[in-house]
Amino acid sequence: MFRIVLIVSTLVVFFSLNAGSTSAFISKDSVDYLSIDSNKIRMDRMMDIAKLKPKNPDYFTMIVQNIDIKNYPVISLIIEAIKTNGQPLDTIYADDLTLFESGRVQKILSIKKISINQILPIDFVFIIDVTGTMQKFIDETRNNIEKFTLAIKERGVDSRLALITYSDNVEQVYQPTENIKTFLAWLSFIRAAGGMDEKENALEALSAVSRIQFRPSANKVVILITDAPYHQKGEENGNGKTFHTTKSIAQYLKKNDLRLFSISPLPLKEYDTLTTLSRGSVFDIRMPFANILAQYAMQLTNLFAISYVTEQPAIPDSINVAVVNAMGTELLRKTIPVLEIQRKLIIENLLFPTGSVVLPDFVKELEVLYQFMLNKQGVRILIEGHTDNIGSDRSNLILSDKRAKAVKDYLVRKGVAPIRIATKGFGKSKPITTNATEFGRRLNRRTEIIITETGR
Repeated sequence: MFRIVLIVSTLVVFFSLNAGSTSAFISKDSVDYLSIDSNKIRMDRMMDIAKLKPKNPDYFTMIVQNIDIKNYPVISLIIEAIKTNGQPLDTIYADDLTLFESGRVQKILSIKKISINQILPIDFVFIIDVTGTMQKFIDETRNNIEKFTLAIKERGVDSRLALITYSDNVEQVYQPTENIKTFLAWLSFIRAAGGMDEKENALEALSAVSRIQFRPSANKVVILITDAPYHQKGEENGNGKTFHTTKSIAQYLKKNDLRLFSISPLPLKEYDTLTTLSRGSVFDIRMPFANILAQYAMQLTNLFAISYVTEQPAIPDSINVAVVNAMGTELLRKTIPVLEIQRKLIIENLLFPTGSVVLPDFVKELEVLYQFMLNKQGVRILIEGHTDNIGSDRSNLILSDKRAKAVKDYLVRKGVAPIRIATKGFGKSKPITTNATEFGRRLNRRTEIIITETGR
């Protein structure tokens, strides 16, 4: 199958539905608020479409992570759905939602749990308080982070790890790495010390996330680990100096699409405020650390696809979508850019015979890619070939390179200029999940397309 994976800013939706058959009520204000691009949506039309019978009685959050246009004109919004108690949600009902694209109602075709091969890259930034009382938690982080990373990778997530340490000042900033051993080495050098006052400088550490070099195509997740409250601007006492407040850092997190999870004492309500406003949550630092990371890994990978048919004849530069619930409350409104440098497009399951690099004359998935290139004449791409771990390093490297070139040749035969397409084979060097199972090996046998120029 052909998949264009587009990562968008995570957007939390607090969604509560009441069981029963009472028709929804929508106020004039809610209709005005739903307007997209200043287009009014008529009240009578909204009343008709919103007379739904909610089937989800639980309170839960919906977080939009990306869109999938592998079957264009069918578009799928990829969302994470978690109950407010932190447990994954089993089902979301299409009858409970109304979806709009550019102000026009679009019928929801389906809402399905998605397979792990549709989960997208995540760049994690661990921010760790390194004052005297934190050594136990630093050790637990070091002892459990490898299990956490493996749990994420086994769910098909392409992840990287960065690290920021702080006390009353920001101590160290380590840029993201794919190598778990490198990350563990950073942690091994940490020794908790100091902590002469009660509060530490978590807000300065959060602002230091601006120095992290994120991948454009990745979700950005920050995990803050501390047992102390934080300094704020205007305080007279304490060793920490900062110009930040809870409000300013919350605005910074939101503006930069950073999702914050805090592992901290529950009585410290300021962390609850920051995580809520940045679409994250708080975990109790007194819980077993392995349980926290396992629960968090489950949250990140509990995803659904909300599918509909767009009215746009060709893949656009951006997609403007909104969703309301059965009570008429707007749950999300987002303009999602399609064209972006370093955006990743993934072609899965190209039917190369074993050991072969020959493609049929017609491949549906590649026809979608061809139409995309035809309609976006300024776009240039890099085609990457990847294999599983069956065979030698050399043979897999050669095979992946030839298969990437086979995809280029297919597009060139259709009329795409060769200068717009570069190729590179990586063999088995960049698996996205385990090679221990046939399912994992199938996911690793893939061709990835990277947008290198947009022409804008």
